[in-house]
Amino acid sequence: MKTTKTSKTNTRSRIIFFAIALTYNLLLGFYLKDFLVLSPMLLTFYLLSALPTLFFVLKIRSTPMRVIALIVLFFVMVMSIVSALSCRRLLPMLTFVVTAIEMMYFGIVDNSSGKDKSLTKICVLVLTAFIAVLLFFSYNFVYKPVEPYFSNGRDTLWDTQTEELANEICAGCETDEEKVRASYDWIIANFEYDYDCNPLFQYFNVRKTLQTKQGICFDFSHLFAAFCRSQNIPCYAVDGTPYDRSKEPHTWNRVYFNGSWWDVDVTCDILRIQNQMKLYGFCKLESFGSPDNDYQIIKIY
Repeated sequence: MKTTKTSKTNTRSRIIFFAIALTYNLLLGFYLKDFLVLSPMLLTFYLLSALPTLFFVLKIRSTPMRVIALIVLFFVMVMSIVSALSCRRLLPMLTFVVTAIEMMYFGIVDNSSGKDKSLTKICVLVLTAFIAVLLFFSYNFVYKPVEPYFSNGRDTLWDTQTEELANEICAGCETDEEKVRASYDWIIANFEYDYDCNPLFQYFNVRKTLQTKQGICFDFSHLFAAFCRSQNIPCYAVDGTPYDRSKEPHTWNRVYFNGSWWDVDVTCDILRIQNQMKLYGFCKLESFGSPDNDYQIIKIY
């Protein structure tokens, strides 16, 4: 009788946790749907959030299989934290939340015991293999990005609406230079510097930036990069620390067109156009890694 009661309690708990994880992933998928179709990196992290939910369906009873599930969930949590910090993205932390819920169940709540069926063991191992492959891809996205000046999902991220806006801005442009200058002109004409912004953790939120029409250098440089990259134009965002320590760190862009790399500081020109000053514009470089006169470059991404 006691064994039956315990079994019913475990089943009820498993269903409740599964329902919570499933609902969470459905809401997350709905929120990210306009990003997932354009960002392989974000799709990978969404799958890392959704696939471990299937562990609930498998009715795992034995300790070895639970240990495997816990190890997998632990690595997913670690990769979520690492990617969020490395890529300045809060979205991978959403994967961390649901994984923490699953770890709580298998590590604390689930006290079932017994032997697993052979089919259950096979399914656990196959699911583990799929998740391991996704972890490998996520590692490459974070540390070994291919053509980072085209990538969507690291520090720079855009969705279908952003791409549609970029297409509208660049409508009628025939060359990459015309598209770059159209994007640049649109941003400096429509945005204001947010003097009240003092973020604890700086990341780029394309929806917020486009909605508020405000931001700081990190926001504007990545918006410009998103516009350029969505048009298949190579563009980097550049972090720099001033040689003159009285100034603040800064982020600007390096974009490629007409066979050369060019420096462009969208934030500087937003402030200059508001103060009716001469614009910084575009400055030709020898290469994308050329040193800057005012800032020591600490990261190009």
